[in-house]
Amino acid sequence: MSHAVSTTEKKKVQSVSNALNLKTCIKCGGNGYMKSSPNCYHTCLTCLGKGLISEQLESIN
Repeated sequence: MSHAVSTTEKKKVQSVSNALNLKTCIKCGGNGYMKSSPNCYHTCLTCLGKGLISEQLESIN
């Protein structure tokens, strides 16, 4: 059986596959935050606190 795929469905599949290409953030080590002093933590601005970055973003930096 063949299954016809619309262009919008193809775009959704491509965007999902791009989202799955994630790597651990190099700056925070995947924590999403960085320790700046003994009692102070800041959100990692590279990954925006998620701990993961896309491969495309990593290649730009």
